Amino acid sequence: MNPSMRSALRRLGWGLLFPLVDLHLGIFDIFPDIIGYVMILFSLGRLGAVDGGFKAASLLAGILILLSLPQLVTKTSIDINQLAAAPLGLHVYMQAASILHALLVYFIFRGLHAIAEPIAPRELRDALTFRLKFYMTLFCAQLFLYPFLLNMEDSWAIMLLFIGFFMLVAELLLIRLPFRLSRLRNAPIEHDDNPGAAPL
Repeated sequence: MNPSMRSALRRLGWGLLFPLVDLHLGIFDIFPDIIGYVMILFSLGRLGAVDGGFKAASLLAGILILLSLPQLVTKTSIDINQLAAAPLGLHVYMQAASILHALLVYFIFRGLHAIAEPIAPRELRDALTFRLKFYMTLFCAQLFLYPFLLNMEDSWAIMLLFIGFFMLVAELLLIRLPFRLSRLRNAPIEHDDNPGAAPL
């Protein structure tokens, strides 16, 4: 793995952090999602030759850059206690962006698995597979429950809050993986199921 790819993996990890942090000063987002998606897009341009999943992820990153533009001038998130009162259009916007982000994550980590396959120890390859499945399971549960929560009492929204917390944990676990991959040695290893075969 050359220095340029290592740098792209680290930039990818930092880029994935931006959509995760939702901190506003009034209507302005302190950490705009658009910056993260631009970093992701540039990183994927370097990694695109490794796996076709990165090309699909690049397209999704470009779409998400456009979708995140409104966040520069207005707040596009919904507080947990305002789910029922928020306009339907805002719900549609949020869910569309959320689905596209989940697809982006899927294709990115499919590509990372292709990078890891010839050089990573089994421990890291298994972590890539398990953490992506964990993330996608939680996301599907959140997507399924969301419409029902709009028609329930506010007290039921706490369920969405709990799922959101575990989604945050799942995202952080995934984001750590590009940084771990960037520290792998250059030479391919024999997959002898020895977790210590390639130092991290």
